Amino acid sequence: MAEPLNLDLRGLLGVRAQLALATLPPQLRRRLLNNALKRVRAQARRNVSGQASPDGAPFPPRKRKGRRKMLAGLVKPKHLNVTQLNADQGVLGWRNGLMGHIAGQHQDGYTERRTAAQMRRWNRVQPNQACTEKQAKRLRRLGFRVRQAGKRGLSRPSVPWIQEHVGFLQAGLLIRVLRDEQPGPQSWEITLPKRTFLGITQEETGRLVAQLLEQILNSPR
Repeated sequence: MAEPLNLDLRGLLGVRAQLALATLPPQLRRRLLNNALKRVRAQARRNVSGQASPDGAPFPPRKRKGRRKMLAGLVKPKHLNVTQLNADQGVLGWRNGLMGHIAGQHQDGYTERRTAAQMRRWNRVQPNQACTEKQAKRLRRLGFRVRQAGKRGLSRPSVPWIQEHVGFLQAGLLIRVLRDEQPGPQSWEITLPKRTFLGITQEETGRLVAQLLEQILNSPR
């Protein structure tokens, strides 16, 4: 699993920015780091809004088209926030560990191998579980026919009849047979493309700190 994503602003500061920061009393250093991290968060939200990385490269598109913008939920202020802050360090990240892992997978890209055995274990079906409406409709479209009482020969049953008489696993097998499908692969890779949305260069950090430093020094104490 990918490591949780966090951004430590202090680690991005150049020598001049660190020296400038060191001249401030602890309370003002903390204030500057907090303001800087919130600016970085705002930029991450703009990146997601524009569906582009900090360098302007567009995000790789979804395989399935959707109206909702990718990563929109990850950059909401209630999720992406300042998680550590003192006079010497400021960290922007996710308090929810799972969201941090998901963010890291999108930020850096991620590849995971899955197996058919895993999917069967994660998607266990009860032996007597009825087929779904979607399965029943697909069986009808594929020409599924049965002998029904009071009818001559084979007839195409209704969706409710299929749901009542055909189980989930049986429906899955029938669909594969009617579609003449070969057995699927026993293992495969799932690849999540890299969609970098959180980031700031050392040069940008230096400019940001210099701007905030000037604002803080010129503001009323």
